[in-house]
Amino acid sequence: MVQHGVQIVLLPSRTTMRSLILSLALTGLATPAVAATCEESFQKKGDFLNGAAFAARVQVEGLSVEGAFSQLRPILAREGIKTLSTDVNTGVMKAENPATPFQRALPIDVFASVDGKVLNVEMVFTLPGGVTARRETVKKYLCGALNQIVPPKTATVETPSANANAPAVDIDANTLAKQVKDSADNPARIRLNFIGKTFRVNGKVANIVDNDGAYTVSFDSAPPGTGNPSREKANRTTIVCAMAKNQDAAVAALQMNQAATLVGRFQRFDKQSNSITLQDCRDR
Repeated sequence: MVQHGVQIVLLPSRTTMRSLILSLALTGLATPAVAATCEESFQKKGDFLNGAAFAARVQVEGLSVEGAFSQLRPILAREGIKTLSTDVNTGVMKAENPATPFQRALPIDVFASVDGKVLNVEMVFTLPGGVTARRETVKKYLCGALNQIVPPKTATVETPSANANAPAVDIDANTLAKQVKDSADNPARIRLNFIGKTFRVNGKVANIVDNDGAYTVSFDSAPPGTGNPSREKANRTTIVCAMAKNQDAAVAALQMNQAATLVGRFQRFDKQSNSITLQDCRDR
């Protein structure tokens, strides 16, 4: 998400960066409930020398703070963002863009508050002095995450209870990814053939993430060989299994880059991130 600038000797104090975060959060959460898009809400404070904070927010009707945080954890995990802590009582979630050999970890703060029947959710991404990021790139990542938060009614429609007791469909990760991609241009086909159905998926484990005990396990699907590695990588679909509670033993038995089988209920296909999400996943 971040492009590196030239490091300078004098970095901002913690007090300065905290004031930037609070300034953006208080500005956004104090705004009256207006049906603005996440992209319209996006703003930036600070500068390259003293550090900057980017913020965006969404409003979701009928959703609780706990519900928003539960949705956000796997959403952030898919982007490699680690959740550090959540406090439902204060409406604060702390996460970070993990450190790399060239850059220290960068904080991401989420603030949620209820205003009548509307939940305001604001995400603030903070950069230290001497580090820069393109405004449009940050907007894409922040709103890409926030726009996936859905109200309870939408979540219910996406996972019909009528299919909850249906037998699981045995399928490998490559086949499921291909079938979903072939149906992606028609939302009705996705809803009819996949949403709410239970799949027993076999594939190679690509990633395992722990967000406060909310594990997500990812399978990679290998698209047909085209002779163009960059195109194949772009067409690769990730199948993300949001594990059910108390699945520590099942997750502990998994090994990276080794075959595994998990059973989960199809929740959604995200065309933007080219990912399939299965929820309440368990060992076969």
